[in-house]
Amino acid sequence: MKVIAIANQKGGVAKTTTTHNLGVALAAAGKKVLMIDLDSQASLTISVGLEPLEMQRTIVDVLKKDGAPVRECIQPLRENLHIVTSIIDLAPMEMEMLSRASREKILDRALNPVKADYDYVLIDCPPQLSILTINALSCADGVLIPVKTDYLAYRGLTQLQDSIREIQELINPELKVIGVLATLHDTRVTDDREILGLLKEEYNLLGVVKRLAAAKKGIYDGLAVVEQAPNSEIATEYKAVAEMIISGKMKRGEQCHG
Repeated sequence: MKVIAIANQKGGVAKTTTTHNLGVALAAAGKKVLMIDLDSQASLTISVGLEPLEMQRTIVDVLKKDGAPVRECIQPLRENLHIVTSIIDLAPMEMEMLSRASREKILDRALNPVKADYDYVLIDCPPQLSILTINALSCADGVLIPVKTDYLAYRGLTQLQDSIREIQELINPELKVIGVLATLHDTRVTDDREILGLLKEEYNLLGVVKRLAAAKKGIYDGLAVVEQAPNSEIATEYKAVAEMIISGKMKRGEQCHG
């Protein structure tokens, strides 16, 4: 499981927080990690402490027709952890991608030369099932789905699963759904507890990330929760998921606590 897409067509489900924390946790465990910001809001870029407009080369340069080699667009963040940043120009880029041959595989072709350099490539997908998300899913070995524990987010999973199934059938038969990660969970809200129960029953639930202030705090410092509050509940959950990815045993079972 080398290339992992962190995807959900709904916004505000902690995709970026998940990508950032897993990237840092995997790097801290001695794994070489490349994170790719595939969202034109550039949230991951900002979260790691970089200014999107100051970057010389971004994911846009990689995806362009006759684009730059991805190796020239990688920014080192620290030992074992690198990023390809994003920028607002990614939005118009989508239109250009739609007109190209085998457009679903543009990212896959671009990443091929560097895949061997990394243990894991984590892709932070945009919050819609766009050509960018399809590109991420077309080159991924696995997809991790952060889901907010509310009813609408839970209902939206069906649509996402249909899209994943279509990509498995038409483009990437190797793609596996690793599991879902319950996010922004509020234990005091009855609905949240009920939705968490349904997620446990129906999906491979990897962990439960509660709605805690710690997740927001580090963004201004470019730090992930696992660095800034390593003993917090959020950090513990993300580290557990990172360990599952490393071991290849993507089952949390009874350890999930709501």
